[in-house]
Amino acid sequence: MIPETLNFKGYGKNLDFWTFLEHAYEKDLKLDLGHFIILCILLYINETYSKLIEEFGKKKARRILENEKIFSKNSDYISGEYLKKYIKRNSRGAVHSRIRDLKKLGFEIHTKPGFLGGYKLLKTPEWFK
Repeated sequence: MIPETLNFKGYGKNLDFWTFLEHAYEKDLKLDLGHFIILCILLYINETYSKLIEEFGKKKARRILENEKIFSKNSDYISGEYLKKYIKRNSRGAVHSRIRDLKKLGFEIHTKPGFLGGYKLLKTPEWFK
């Protein structure tokens, strides 16, 4: 469902590197490419999920993304297992630390703990829009 390479240009106006650096510097955070990759995936999945809901309804849309191993079982949260392969890490802890940093930058991301848990982007900060 998600392409092997991510189109950062698709979110180009929102992913201004210097603006991110400025806000990260203010919060004393060190960013790496994994932060941007995770953010792009969260944005892309939200957009895809919305389109699937329009086409198939919420229940079937969730099931489609669950069958693709994007959503955790019985939820609409993006799996940490799914995210970690895009940042080429072996642990979900690496994903969680980047999510924590994005939260410090003002992104509202709900975390569902546990093996069947995951992440859901609820809101972006004003500076991001």
